[in-house]
Amino acid sequence: MPDYGFKVVFADHRILTGAGFAAVANLPFIFDSEPGYARLPNQFLIDRGLGYWDPKGRGKKRNPIPPSRISMLNFARWLANALEWAETRAVNLMAADYTNVLIGRYQKEMLKGLWSADNRPLAPETVNARVQIALEYQMWAADKGLREPFTIPTITTTYIAGSHDNSKSHEVKSVQCRKGKVKVNKRTLSFPSQEEIEAWRKRVHERPIFGVTEGLIVDLILNTAIRREEAACWRVDTLPINPKEWRIVNPDQPEEVQSVLIELKYGTKGKEYGVDEHGDKIGPQGTIHVPLWIAHRIHDYRHKERVLSLKPLLKKGSTVDAQRRILQQAVHLFIHPGTGQRYSGDQIYTFWTHVEGPEHWSPHMGRDWWACRYLEERMKQHADLIQQVIKTSIVSYEHPMVMALRDTAQTVIQLEIRPQLRHHSARTTEIYLQWLFSKLHVSLTISRQWVALNETGDAE
Repeated sequence: MPDYGFKVVFADHRILTGAGFAAVANLPFIFDSEPGYARLPNQFLIDRGLGYWDPKGRGKKRNPIPPSRISMLNFARWLANALEWAETRAVNLMAADYTNVLIGRYQKEMLKGLWSADNRPLAPETVNARVQIALEYQMWAADKGLREPFTIPTITTTYIAGSHDNSKSHEVKSVQCRKGKVKVNKRTLSFPSQEEIEAWRKRVHERPIFGVTEGLIVDLILNTAIRREEAACWRVDTLPINPKEWRIVNPDQPEEVQSVLIELKYGTKGKEYGVDEHGDKIGPQGTIHVPLWIAHRIHDYRHKERVLSLKPLLKKGSTVDAQRRILQQAVHLFIHPGTGQRYSGDQIYTFWTHVEGPEHWSPHMGRDWWACRYLEERMKQHADLIQQVIKTSIVSYEHPMVMALRDTAQTVIQLEIRPQLRHHSARTTEIYLQWLFSKLHVSLTISRQWVALNETGDAE
């Protein structure tokens, strides 16, 4: 967690629930630098987290789908940063002017690196998120009568809705966005070489004590494209305990290409349907393919290395019954060998990025790497079409062969890659197409068909 003077904490949800505050038991709270309970910021977080206020409805009606726990944690961290900045600069954030203070000072200092942990300019995405939550805090305060009403300057932007699975796939839409937002460059993909990734993967596997567990986590992510939080929430029985119950989708194929269907619902991205007794978010359920050879490794791990990793935890049980209860509570698959506790999403990110490896290589990039490698392998079945496109002297978006190649790649993405990634947005379709055309060295201008990557959630 970032080391702010303003701290973001979670209370023990069992204590809050027992005291009659179950509704807020899983929400984060902010303590100021004294330290003390930050009353107004926390009331804002409670109203936001329970759906009583959001920047679109402005408290006129309750949002039936409030932000998830992960989103609320991000909101709390961003707001804590803004509060810390305001206190350091002797600014009253509650009464701060949007143009002169939030944009003219707070945003500018982050972009120049004057307000960052390492004195380096922050990414536009980070700057926009922090300014936006500070602005929402002000909007909430105005709606509650805690400050004077104010006007947010806006501009109208248009974009093309890039969904390719409906009849309005090229519909032009307009939205109102706040002025002053930092422009975010369209996302492009580039990956380390296969040799760099393999060398990094080998170093993970060869780590003393941790290599077996963390190497399996790495291989699971790189071969299934699951998110790190989904890996952290993976249960002992997510892959059925009995191999006879495994749903092999292609049993008629050679064993090395067979895959097992797995259902995921813990830690998945999207709407939060609740938090289970182990602290995991219950999200939208999705089905993924797990290579059979990975399934066999998971099966071996949970009966061997995982049992050994639980020893530090079992030592806390003074009786056989106590140890049995500990085992019953240890429902997660991946156990940290040093502590006997489950791996968290943050711990997965930490070991992934701290083992010497390629620059900017992260678990999320591992998802994109899987998608692009899968697309590349599937497109090898259309080698003749690819060669024709490459050899064409004048290539444009409207060329029939380019359209055919695009349609073929798009079908693979829509029917095979997106279900595995469980993406609901068509943005990734265009990103992967761009990567494919770049790899084929085909010069195309397809940006007019891209989905605008500017967020529109902060439209006033």
